[in-house]
Amino acid sequence: MGTSSSPVNGSENLGYHDGRSAGVYKAVLRPYDYREGFHSLVRYVQERMEKNDVMRICRALAQFRPSFMAQIMNLSEEDLVFMEKCFQRTIMEFDKLIGYSGTPTAVWRRTGEIALVGKEFSILTQWPRDELLGKKTYIYELMDNSSAVDYWEKFSLIAFDNSQQSVMTTCTLKSPSGRPVPCAFCFTIKRDIFDVPLAIVGNFLPL
Repeated sequence: MGTSSSPVNGSENLGYHDGRSAGVYKAVLRPYDYREGFHSLVRYVQERMEKNDVMRICRALAQFRPSFMAQIMNLSEEDLVFMEKCFQRTIMEFDKLIGYSGTPTAVWRRTGEIALVGKEFSILTQWPRDELLGKKTYIYELMDNSSAVDYWEKFSLIAFDNSQQSVMTTCTLKSPSGRPVPCAFCFTIKRDIFDVPLAIVGNFLPL
């Protein structure tokens, strides 16, 4: 009797894989608008952080956004659509890989918008996967203020530095009840063919 865990031969698996890929490519018809994500970040920090923390995050954004905008200005509409197709295709691959990993993992866009979480991340933080992915949720919203500031400062230093892709640090996540969850934290930037940060993969281990 066949079950969901029954082995399949290579050609059947390849066909399924190709079918999912084709669906991703057909579903993306326009570029993703990243402006709202950065506007949400500015609103969030202005409403929830002290002036000094707001200034630190604004300086971090000013460090990488000009480079990002300069590269985007040279891309066509078709290029930007292709970037989003690459992002969706990447998320599909990460979804498969995270399923085999026992490490609490989340993947987000360069704006911090969460696109994928593993079940171990939900276990660690007590945030249900459906709640995080059912509406726009940003990784910095799950961090305490100090960790959010530290993340953006570190991200700004390597966003366009090809010599470095990963940062190891610590952070404090927040559960839905506000309970602090101290973690060792590593994030890795995956860049697209235009050398623009495409996705950020975060791995968390409780301390």
